[in-house]
Amino acid sequence: MAHNLDQALALLKKKEKDYTAYKFSSRESMAIFAFFDLAQEFATLNNLYRIAVAVIKFFFKYESCIYTIRPEDSALLLHCCSPEGLLSSPKPARADITIHHSPYRAGSSYVFPIIGKKILADKVPLFLDNQILGMLEIYPVKKMGDNQFLFFQKYANRVGYNMHNKLVVEQSIEHIRFINQLVSDIEHNVITPNLYYKAFLINMKKNLNKNLSQLEKINSILPKLELSKNSSEKQINQAVNNLHRIHHNMDKKMEDFESHFKHLSLFIETLFRGEHFKTGSYVLKRRSYNLLNDIFLPELEHYRKRLTGRGIDIIEPQHVPSDSDMTIFIDLGLMAQVFANLLSNALKYCQPALDENGNYQKYISYTMDIVDEETYEIQNGLKFSLFSTGKPISKKEAVLIFEDGYKIPKGKIKSGSGHGLHFVYNIVQLHGGHVGCKPQENGNDFYIILPRKK
Repeated sequence: MAHNLDQALALLKKKEKDYTAYKFSSRESMAIFAFFDLAQEFATLNNLYRIAVAVIKFFFKYESCIYTIRPEDSALLLHCCSPEGLLSSPKPARADITIHHSPYRAGSSYVFPIIGKKILADKVPLFLDNQILGMLEIYPVKKMGDNQFLFFQKYANRVGYNMHNKLVVEQSIEHIRFINQLVSDIEHNVITPNLYYKAFLINMKKNLNKNLSQLEKINSILPKLELSKNSSEKQINQAVNNLHRIHHNMDKKMEDFESHFKHLSLFIETLFRGEHFKTGSYVLKRRSYNLLNDIFLPELEHYRKRLTGRGIDIIEPQHVPSDSDMTIFIDLGLMAQVFANLLSNALKYCQPALDENGNYQKYISYTMDIVDEETYEIQNGLKFSLFSTGKPISKKEAVLIFEDGYKIPKGKIKSGSGHGLHFVYNIVQLHGGHVGCKPQENGNDFYIILPRKK
């Protein structure tokens, strides 16, 4: 282990020479110590930004601003400044404040790059494409001496070091949260529905045994029919019809099984994509699809037997937009699960309700319309609505119902897991859309608005 200590001692000797060469004043040294002490006391990035500008204000009487880089488009945003403090909503940087690897002068300001740790830059590429995390602006400065210029370069690096550490922690926390959510999504969208098919397979096994006994019976009487000169044509026809019926029944069972296999395989392949686990969030694989024919109707067919089995009528829309108007650019696997969750909810909660003629009806209906919703900042959108009869929920519950784990009180309506609609909300939001619920007099209308493909 001695050689490791020798290496550390050599590094410390180099640092000693560096610190001597820096010639930082006692006030500059105090500023560095104060920043490090306070940065360790607070866990969040927002507090780090406040501390970074406050230290400059307190020790050097300069104003300062911290700009951060938005990962999705590399835009430089003003996040915190000493005159205003932390901004409630970051805003774009001035035109003269740009991302640069070296310090530069901008009017009466000096601007220094905030650089993250080089070691971690390669190991945590989730939020970092290069080493620059932002820019530090210091103003008003008529002239800055070489020593102070060097100090603020090093100070910006210390800010970057702490930013990087806190970004790693935040990224890890978000990653863990997403994995927990993904586990819940898999349980809700794959494991729980699969219990239905466990019962399906049990019934299929019983059906196979029943058919096998029928086949054995037919097999036993055929030799007798062949030997008997007085064989009844009726008996032969009955045996043949039984064979046809068994064949048809088995074909139908295999179609159902194949449908379930394709349905479940799509969900499993989508939820278990490697990209989700690497990035800590859902990664969309978008393509052009027809919302009605490619996404909703296959899911409706998947649920049709169960819906009709519970006495729920399915009312088709009288008018739908043209095929070109229903083209959207989405992730098929994730969006299919959105509609599966909506239909699953309808299956659970649909109840008879009085119509305008005073008769009880139990049904679901769906509509599709082209909308221009400025309220949700979705222009030229496609709105899908799924209505189911039953007891309307309150307006307050219509908002809360999309929160993870929220369950409507059992006394009001049959309680679910509280996760399905949260999944719907997340995936629609991820696609740049909007989801909501409007209670009606005789039921509830769930709607989704998605941007149409231009």
